[in-house]
Amino acid sequence: MIRIHASVTAQVERKILIWIASRLPVWIKPDGLTAFGIFGAFVTLAGYGLTFYSTSFLWLASFGLVLHWFGDSLDGTLARVRGIERPRYGYFLDQTVDVIGNLLICLGMGISPFVGMDIALLALAGYHALSIYSFVRTSVSNEFHVSLLGSGPTEVRLMIIAMNILILIFGAPRFEWMGIDMTWCDIAVGAMALIFFIIFACLVASYAEVLRNEEYAEDTPKPEVARDASAFLKTI
Repeated sequence: MIRIHASVTAQVERKILIWIASRLPVWIKPDGLTAFGIFGAFVTLAGYGLTFYSTSFLWLASFGLVLHWFGDSLDGTLARVRGIERPRYGYFLDQTVDVIGNLLICLGMGISPFVGMDIALLALAGYHALSIYSFVRTSVSNEFHVSLLGSGPTEVRLMIIAMNILILIFGAPRFEWMGIDMTWCDIAVGAMALIFFIIFACLVASYAEVLRNEEYAEDTPKPEVARDASAFLKTI
């Protein structure tokens, strides 16, 4: 399986991760980092939950996202740096555990006073739609695209952290629009969900066309075969 990671931050992120992985103590293992990533997602959930008492806990939610990035992004890098890759096991564990981490993060946003649960779960559904596209494409092309259209999990985490910082600076007052009570965060996360689904639809249509054309070309008889068939029919 070929791993393709071409997001905006990929080059810088790769250098940072390799630098960290080459300096970690030997007792830290890839599976431990995977578990640490889930711990970070729980910290994010707790941080968002505590924002009912103080908006300052958004720093804890953002810190949890950093911890989640550390564990989720570093586990595979550590395995590759140490030459202890287990491609099928690592791919299976990483992608299935991500479902838990993503759910915890979106639940955290949904229980906070800034984003409605329905909007947060819609964004989760859109993100997972893109993930499913990536996994299905991997099964038919043997290419695992970590990022799509220059964006991946790290960029999404950075956008959430940016939203948290903006809330701390400007607040997130509630207002009513078309009879619906919301904040600007609802609009931002809702727009993100809409973009996820639009990108999903465009990527599916585009790659389906590529596969259709490739398989049509494979199924089309070669000129030599066509001539041989014509000659055979003339003898009947």
